[in-house]
Amino acid sequence: MSATKSFTAKDVCAALGGISRSRLHTWAQLPPFSDIPTRERSARRYTKADLLTFAVLQTLEEAFGMKRGNMGSISAAVHHYVSAPRQAPLEEWVFIPWGEGFVRSVQESIASPGWVIDMARERERIDLYLGLTPPQQELPLITNVKSGRQ
Repeated sequence: MSATKSFTAKDVCAALGGISRSRLHTWAQLPPFSDIPTRERSARRYTKADLLTFAVLQTLEEAFGMKRGNMGSISAAVHHYVSAPRQAPLEEWVFIPWGEGFVRSVQESIASPGWVIDMARERERIDLYLGLTPPQQELPLITNVKSGRQ
C-alpha cells in the first residue's frame, strides 16, 4: 500500500512562490475544496492534484486577471482534469471556456472565448518544488569536440 504525499497550507504557499495564507484560504473556499469536510483543530492537508489546481488558479489570477469570484466553476473543473489518470505529455495545453465548468485538452480549434493554460509549465513548477528532476532532453551530438563543429 503506497502512502499518498500530502501538504500543509505552508507547503502550498511555498510551492507557489510565497503566496499569502489568506489567498490560499480564499481558494480553499471554492469547490471541490469547500465540499471536503474539515476537522476542528486539525490542519487541512492537500494533495499534488490540489497543488496543481492552485497553480492554475494562481496563473489565471496573475496572468489573465481573473477575479476570485469567477473561479467557482473553474476550480472544480481544473481539479477534476488534473486528478484524472493520464500520461502527462511533455507539452500539454488545456482550454478553459468562460462559464462552462469544464476543462479540455487543446487538440482542435477553439471556437469560444476562454483561457489557454500551459499545464506542462504548471506541472514543472510543482515538480521542481517537490524536488523531482525534469526529464532529460536530447542534445545535439558534437562530433568534432576539438574544433567545436557538429
